[in-house]
Amino acid sequence: MCRMLGFSFEKDKQINNLFKELQNMAKNGLKSPHSHGFGIYALTESNEVLYHKFEEPIYEKDISFPRLKIGIIHARKASPSYPIGFLQIHPFVDENGTAFCHNGTIHSLKRNNIFESDSYEYFLIVKDFKDLHDLSQRLKKFIKENEFTGINFLMIKRKKLYAFCYFNSDPDYYTMWYSKNIISSEKLGLDFKMVKKGELLIFENGKLIFKDVII
Repeated sequence: MCRMLGFSFEKDKQINNLFKELQNMAKNGLKSPHSHGFGIYALTESNEVLYHKFEEPIYEKDISFPRLKIGIIHARKASPSYPIGFLQIHPFVDENGTAFCHNGTIHSLKRNNIFESDSYEYFLIVKDFKDLHDLSQRLKKFIKENEFTGINFLMIKRKKLYAFCYFNSDPDYYTMWYSKNIISSEKLGLDFKMVKKGELLIFENGKLIFKDVII
C-alpha cells in the first residue's frame, strides 16, 4: 500500500512543493502513515537522471530537488507480512530506463526475485509492451489471472508518463486523481479530476495526450 505522484512538464520545473504535498499525503492522508521508505525517478530536459531511494519515512526528509521535467515519486507502506527494507522501495528501473511504481497488494504473485516484491513481478509482466493494444491485453490477462487489492501504477517509458488505475477493494483509497500534467494518489486541488477504474492516462511534455478506459 502506498502513496505516489507523477509529473510531466514542458520544461524543467521546480518540484519541491509537489514533494511537500506527497509528504503530507504520506503522513496525514488516507491510511497514513506511509513510513516504509520512499524513492524518486526523474529526468531533466537534457536527459540527466535522478534516481534515489531512502529508507526513512518521506515526511522526515528535508530535500531540495533540482529542476526536473518528468518523474515519479513513491512513498511505501508495506502490506502485512511483507518485507521492509531498501530493496523493496519503489520505483523499480530496468536496463532501458523504464521506471515503475505500484500501489496495491498482489496476493497471487510469487516473490521469487531479489526484491522479494510482488510489485517487481508485476513490473516485469507489464513493462515491455509494444503498443497500447498490447498493454491493454497484458493488463486484461493480468486481472483475469491474479488476486489483488489494487494494481495502480505509474511508469516512465520513453519520456512518457503512464498512469493506470484498477482495484478490487477500497475505492476511496485506490482511486487516483489527475490535472493537466500531474497524477496523484489523492486529490491535490480543485482542478484535479478522478481517474476512472480501468482508465489509462499518458502524459508527455506537460500535456495529457491519451485518456481512455482500456479495461
